[in-house]
Amino acid sequence: MKKNDWIPMPRFLLRKNALMKIFKQMELTSSNCLEFGFGAGDYLKYFASKGANVTGFDFSKAAVEIAKQRIDGFEYSKNISFAENIDELKEESFDIVLACEVLEHIENDIETLDHWMSYLKPGGSLIISVPAHMSKWNESDVWAGHYKRYEKNELLDYSKSRNLELKSLWNYGFPLSLVLDKLLGASKKAEVANFDESTDKAELSKNSGVDRKNRFIYRLLSNDLALFPFYFFQRMFFNFDLGSGYILHLKKNEK
Repeated sequence: MKKNDWIPMPRFLLRKNALMKIFKQMELTSSNCLEFGFGAGDYLKYFASKGANVTGFDFSKAAVEIAKQRIDGFEYSKNISFAENIDELKEESFDIVLACEVLEHIENDIETLDHWMSYLKPGGSLIISVPAHMSKWNESDVWAGHYKRYEKNELLDYSKSRNLELKSLWNYGFPLSLVLDKLLGASKKAEVANFDESTDKAELSKNSGVDRKNRFIYRLLSNDLALFPFYFFQRMFFNFDLGSGYILHLKKNEK
C-alpha cells in the first residue's frame, strides 16, 4: 500500500480531535513516548513534531510499511524509531504510552494493560482508546478481529484495582459515530458472512488499521472542514455515556 492510499476514517478523526485536547495539555518536549499499534503513524508524527522522542511498535507489517512511507521526508523523522521486537523495550522508560483501538484486539486484555503500565516511569501517562458498549457489537467488530467492546465500569474498575490516578474517561463520537458505526457494520456484512471459528483474528486485526474501502464516503467525510461541527458537538457529551468509543487517561503513581 502506498502512503496516499490510506484515508483516515471519520471515526478516527473524531477520536483524534478528542485526543488532541489531552495532548495539548501535556509537556511533550524531550519526553519519551511509546505507541502500540500506531497504524498509519499520525500520532508518531505529532509527538515528534512537538519535540518528543517517539518509539512505535506494531505487529502489522502493512502498518509499519505505510507509516514509514508517510514519515519518509518528514521534518522531525529523526525523533521517531520503530521497535521490531517487543523485547527491545525497557520497563519504566517512557513518560507516555499510547494505544488507540488496540486493546479490543487482544484476548488477554487485562494482562496487556498491566504490561503497558510496566513501560511507564512513575508519574507517566497511559492513554488508550477502545470501542464502547457490547450492545453496539456488529459486523465491523467481527471484520476487525475484535474480542469485545468495553463498558465504562470495566475501565473504572481497572483504574481503582491498580491504584492509578484517573485523569479522564471520555465517551466520544456522539452523535455522528452512532450513525457511522451502523453504516460500517452494514458495509462489512457480506465480507464476514463466511467467517467461522477458523478465521484468524490476528490477521484481521493486522489489516483493520490500514484496509480502506468505500472511498467516496471516506473522502467526503474524512476532513476537518466536514467534521468541524461534530468536533464541537461531541465535546459537550464527553462525560455522558452516549458515544461509541472511550478515551481513558491514567497516570502511574509516583513511587
